[in-house]
Amino acid sequence: MARRRARDRGEIEELPSGSLRVTVYAGVDPLTKRRHRIREVIAAGPTAAAEAEKALRRLLVQVDEQRSPTTAATVEQLLDRHFELLEVEPSTLATYRSLATTHIVPLLGKQKVGALRAAVFDSFYAELRRCRAHCDRRPYTEHRTDRAHECDDRCRPHACRPLAKSTIRQIHVILSGALKRAVRWRWLSTNPIEHAEAPQQPASNPQPPSAQEAARILNEAWADPDWAVLVWLTMVTGFRRGELCALRWRHLDLVGGVLAVERSIAQLNGRTCEKDTKTHQNRRIALDPETLALLAGHRQLCMDRAAAVGVDLAPDAFMFSPAVDGGGATQPEPSGPGHCPTGRRLEARTYADNHPTTPDRRWSPTNAGASWRVTRGDDGRTH
Repeated sequence: MARRRARDRGEIEELPSGSLRVTVYAGVDPLTKRRHRIREVIAAGPTAAAEAEKALRRLLVQVDEQRSPTTAATVEQLLDRHFELLEVEPSTLATYRSLATTHIVPLLGKQKVGALRAAVFDSFYAELRRCRAHCDRRPYTEHRTDRAHECDDRCRPHACRPLAKSTIRQIHVILSGALKRAVRWRWLSTNPIEHAEAPQQPASNPQPPSAQEAARILNEAWADPDWAVLVWLTMVTGFRRGELCALRWRHLDLVGGVLAVERSIAQLNGRTCEKDTKTHQNRRIALDPETLALLAGHRQLCMDRAAAVGVDLAPDAFMFSPAVDGGGATQPEPSGPGHCPTGRRLEARTYADNHPTTPDRRWSPTNAGASWRVTRGDDGRTH
């Protein structure tokens, strides 16, 4: 029969094994609304009683100084509350939830927030660098589908692949933000992730197409004039795809030769929405005469199409729109420069998808061989 020595806010209980369990009342759990207690077990031995008394006093001091966890909430519960209150773009929140479901919850979800230590995060990041599938190191076959099927060459033996450094960095940002919130809520006295070794920011490695690849992209694109203007503008400006799809005719100043970027188009769960730019900053970029002429011709073509069916361009028409009046935005996913509207896929990727806007990387239509150049000064400045 276990024996207990009770105190005002704590007790020492002798377990059947002879060990002593120290329990201290730490208030009401803000999440579960239940009494929260901190426990520590002292191994049996000749000094166990004295060690238990020390532990009891230490835990009481921690509670008095608010240096002990005030909740038994798990990492999964913390993330759920954190995501409910997080103010970010819907597409960003969807990415965060996906990363949490795929990587954080399977490995850390059941851990109590108060039990997290820097060593836990270091081991967690090491596991992500080892295998993105979190395998148990036993050989198995990765099947092409979970449904009943006959295996073919798409069903292959599992090979561990590390999670991308940028993705691990995103996961670190998610956990850091959630634990900072836990500290503000006084669930924790300190943020344990601050003592962990944060994943390094991966070095930028842009891969713009060569002059030959870029020329091939443009030659393919001219089969569809609308598509060609979109591809050309991508190469000239370096705008992100969502920003290109959000361009409206009011953003273009043909007289001043300036194009403004104010919004972006995003896709989430099959729905298209207009949102702020990724950097939450408006930009204005000076255009060369060839690009201005192309955009003027594209606008006239859009007006002619609308007039042919008896309508006018919408007052706030998009530059690139599947609607004849320009009233709807083009979706950014199928409009990337690697996809032609006819279904032909070009292997070259544009600079815009890899390293947009910095430096001011531009396409020079006047240079022989259609080579890349970096412009500085008045001709290529952003405002």
